[in-house]
Parts: sequence; C-alpha cells; structure tokens
Amino acid sequence: MTEAAAQRVEPTGQRSSESADARRRWNLFVLAVAAAVLVATTMAARAELTPLEVAIFRVVNDLPQGIYTVVWPFMQYGTFITIPALAVVALLFRRFRLALAIALAGVGVYLVALVVKDIVERGRPAALLTAVEERELFGADSLGYPSGHAAVAAALTVVVAAHLSVRWVIAALALGAIVLFGRIYVGAHLPLDVIGGAALGAIAGSVVNLVVRPRALPPTG
Repeated sequence: MTEAAAQRVEPTGQRSSESADARRRWNLFVLAVAAAVLVATTMAARAELTPLEVAIFRVVNDLPQGIYTVVWPFMQYGTFITIPALAVVALLFRRFRLALAIALAGVGVYLVALVVKDIVERGRPAALLTAVEERELFGADSLGYPSGHAAVAAALTVVVAAHLSVRWVIAALALGAIVLFGRIYVGAHLPLDVIGGAALGAIAGSVVNLVVRPRALPPTG
C-alpha cells in the first residue's frame, strides 16, 4: 500500500470508529432516559389516577368513532405479528443484523411487558373509570400497564433508527405515535400505560442495538 493510499484509508476507518462511538453513546443515552421514565411511570401507575391523566384520556377517547377506521391499520405496527413480518422483510433484503435485532427486541419486550403487567396489576381504563368508549374487546381481567402495543412499536422504532435511513426512521416514529394515540383512543390504555410501554420498548431496542450493531455504512466520496 502506498503512502497516499494509507492516508485515504486511515480517515475512513477513523470516521467509522467515531460513528460507532456516537451510536453507542446515543443508545446509552436513550437507555438511561427510558429507564428513568419507566421507573417513574411504574410508580405512578401503582398509585391513584390523577386528574391530569384522566383528562388526557377523556379528550382522546371521546373523539369521533369515524377515526377508528383510519387509526386501526396503522395501529397494527404494535402487534406481535409485525415482529416476524418485518424480520422476514429484512431477510429478503439481506439485512441479517436488522432481522436479528427486530426479532430480539420485539419478542423480548413483548415477553417482558407481560411480566411487568403482572407486577403492577393496573386494570384497563374501563376497570378504573366510568363511561369509557371501548372500541375493541378486552378480557375481563386483562391488565393495562404497560401497553404491549406501545412497547413493541417503540422497540421496533429504536432498532430501525439504528439500522436504516432517516426517511424510514421518520415513518417508524409516525407509526409509533399513532400506536400510542390509538391505544388510548380505543379505550385499551390510559396515558401512563402507553408512556410506560414506550419507555420499556426504548430500553429493549437500545440494549439490542448495543449488542447487535448495525453494519457500517459505505464511505462516501
């Protein structure tokens, strides 16, 4: 290798290392913030309902019925079936690390959310409030905190943010926001449920990103 070639390679390797360090710091930051939010919302969810949370729930839950047909398709981003579906799509595009990260973060947070539900034991809105507009069928003893839909959606979004381009990140963020809104709108969850679920998902996604690192982007120029 000539001296000129060595000079060209070194900055590229340095930029790649700096990019990896920046991603690691960002995931650690998201992990720390999400953990703090999860602890705070878990404690709040085990206490009595606050007037603010009830007011926010009422505003969203009382919106017109016609919104349901618009929200429902996008809300499926937070369902369990989305995890294998997106993993298969990633495999078809030969994005093996992305497929693995989706599977680990999605399935992992789905299972952890079930455990947290049993620990907190917070009922769904109709079990805690009157005159709730339930737009889906829920089990009589099903629990609300944290929202599994919000957890899955947030985990997938954090993974996508590490592996794909900005336009896909924007799309994932938009879908995640609709999931959080939709779960309150259909009467499935109270605001703290979806916030706590999103925090749990962000933790799962960040942990997986630290373990399954995205492939390096090709150098430009």
